Amino acid sequence: MLDPLSSYYLLNEETKEKLKAIDRVDIVVGIPSYNNAGTIGKVVSQVGRGLRAHFPRLKSLILNSDGGSTDGTRDVVRRTPVPEGIQMLSVAYEGIPGKGSALRTVFEAADLLQARFCIVTDADSQSITPEWVKSLGDPIYLRNYGYTTPYYLRDKYDGTITNALVYPLTSALYGQRIRQPIGGDFGMSKGLLKNFIYTRDWDWYPDVCKFGVDIWMTTTAICEGFRICQSSLGTKVHDIKDPSMDLGPMFRQVVGTMFGLMRKYEVKWKAVKKSQPIYVAEESHIDEIRDLKIGIRKMIDQFHAGFQQYSELWREILEEDNFQALSRLSHRHRNFSLPVDLWARIVYDYAVYYNFVEKTKKREILDSLAPLYYGRTASFALESRTISDEMSDAFVEGCANVFERLKPYLIKRWNEHQKVEPVSLE
Repeated sequence: MLDPLSSYYLLNEETKEKLKAIDRVDIVVGIPSYNNAGTIGKVVSQVGRGLRAHFPRLKSLILNSDGGSTDGTRDVVRRTPVPEGIQMLSVAYEGIPGKGSALRTVFEAADLLQARFCIVTDADSQSITPEWVKSLGDPIYLRNYGYTTPYYLRDKYDGTITNALVYPLTSALYGQRIRQPIGGDFGMSKGLLKNFIYTRDWDWYPDVCKFGVDIWMTTTAICEGFRICQSSLGTKVHDIKDPSMDLGPMFRQVVGTMFGLMRKYEVKWKAVKKSQPIYVAEESHIDEIRDLKIGIRKMIDQFHAGFQQYSELWREILEEDNFQALSRLSHRHRNFSLPVDLWARIVYDYAVYYNFVEKTKKREILDSLAPLYYGRTASFALESRTISDEMSDAFVEGCANVFERLKPYLIKRWNEHQKVEPVSLE
């Protein structure tokens, strides 16, 4: 008989023994971390209070999955008091370093403990409250939802990757208007947990082990047919950065995973004709939003530098009209504007090219998209600088509608490439 423990790839023997000593739980709240000593104590404390207040009759475990922190993060977790009866464990995850591996460890632990549902939350959240636990958990526990995603109030310049790219593309592709598909705070059912664990996606899409994990989770939940709702969590305050700063690996990992999953779920997204709003489970909290300043001029300069570096590759990837529009824009330093309809066609050109090119070129393709993202983000900042954060959210919705309206362009370009390129999961 097959040992069920053999299917857990990231739980080492020491962790398995600690979990088996706990036996079973009803809820696992996972907190992935890496050098979050300054914020994780509050997160653990608020989660503990939330579990005690809102799920007092359920057996709960707070599980910190750490990536080798050197700032004492795990010590902070161990020292943080939680209400009596709530168990807490901090483990060092194994496997490829990254957020996805940390969450995979949480998923495997929750499955081993036969948890009814699981919640995950970021270790750097400064605005988390006990009510977040209720908002993310209640729809799973009481209303038979399979997946809950966060619905935040954020500064209009916070989450620009989501606003410019991840939200509009996900909505247009899969037909569900999930406002924060990579928000970091999620709830999931036992059934979805098993879907996350027993899949080859961890091998086929290596960036799922890193920052690609959030968009992978959301895309999987949509395409595998789980009921999804959004949970209003009020204001999101976390360790935010000026989007004009270096994106680092996060951009590549998120966008590469999102593009790569289009091949797996091609039949699904091609069949979607129109997007639908997704139910928001709680009333929105009106909280003060922390202002974020961004370097508009720096982003415009990054676009121009990108044209100098990548213009030949852009010409190869983009349809001729789109490249010519960028070429004209490269001569403009004042009154800069990369309009959303051009941006949507660029994203679609990139998504198609990424899926039909050899694996060795994929990283450079994603790197070459970053200056275009900077150009669109600078344009959004210029277009929205006189409107409120609330009004800018409506502006983002309008941009998502443009992606949806131009979806036939994506299908046309995809079908053109598919006629001449072999199908591959690479």
